[in-house]
Amino acid sequence: MNWDELFVANGRLRSGWRFIVAVAMVVFAQVAVGVFLGVVFGIAGREPAHVIFWASCFTLPALLAVFKILTGSFEKKPLSSVGLALSGRWKIELGMGLALGAMMALGVAALDWSTGVVHFAWNSMAAERALAGGAYYGVLFAVAATNEELMFRGYPFQRLVESVGPAAAVAVSSVSFGVAHLGNPSHTWLSTLNTMLVGMPLAVGYLRTRALWLPIGMHFAWNFVQAYALGFEVSGLRFSRTLLKVDVHGLQWLSGGNYGPEGSGLATIVITVATLYLLFSRRIYTTEV
Repeated sequence: MNWDELFVANGRLRSGWRFIVAVAMVVFAQVAVGVFLGVVFGIAGREPAHVIFWASCFTLPALLAVFKILTGSFEKKPLSSVGLALSGRWKIELGMGLALGAMMALGVAALDWSTGVVHFAWNSMAAERALAGGAYYGVLFAVAATNEELMFRGYPFQRLVESVGPAAAVAVSSVSFGVAHLGNPSHTWLSTLNTMLVGMPLAVGYLRTRALWLPIGMHFAWNFVQAYALGFEVSGLRFSRTLLKVDVHGLQWLSGGNYGPEGSGLATIVITVATLYLLFSRRIYTTEV
């Protein structure tokens, strides 16, 4: 293999190098958003009240711009080719993802409740405050889920699949997904393991449909139901305007503690079952479109 063949195959940059370029551009986009928000809120003389919300909202267009450049330059395809095409079974796949993510969150909560490590109670607040909270968290988790799926199951992951194969690509993306959450509050070795494991059904959802709608729906519902409906922490982050409030006690490995259900051994069971379903269900497949 000569020097040119190391970088180019069939007239274009090899998929492994396109993966590296994509990762570098994603990191640059995130840093640029962070610097921009730091300057804006620094000039204002105060910290943002909802830094995660604003960071997510500015990150999404930055990621879309990056992948627009990459798909146009390297693939000669539209942005929708990363898995965002509004065609085929996209509505069905999104609905399946929403249903599966909600069932996963409710399944973990049911196991928590049945083992006695959590108790639920209504969170008394005005109806308009509850509705406003639902709308706010809905937008937050929808944008955040889309961002993370674009980063971990989007263009970089897809080029990695071409380069090293699906199994290795899933392993790399899942480990990266877990490592990316190491900075979250109250994380443990089990929460990190579960975060890595939950990357597997999300990746399988993409691989079996070749679209991001199912993993986006599953990711959103998993977070939204845990936080807004049940009152749990999500990856160590607490949310106040929730329908239920939860009292967590007992062994941390069983309840997840302050990290939320994602830090529990019960979540490991639910994630494994979901992964097996996504692997073998005949309802999930790639359409001709």
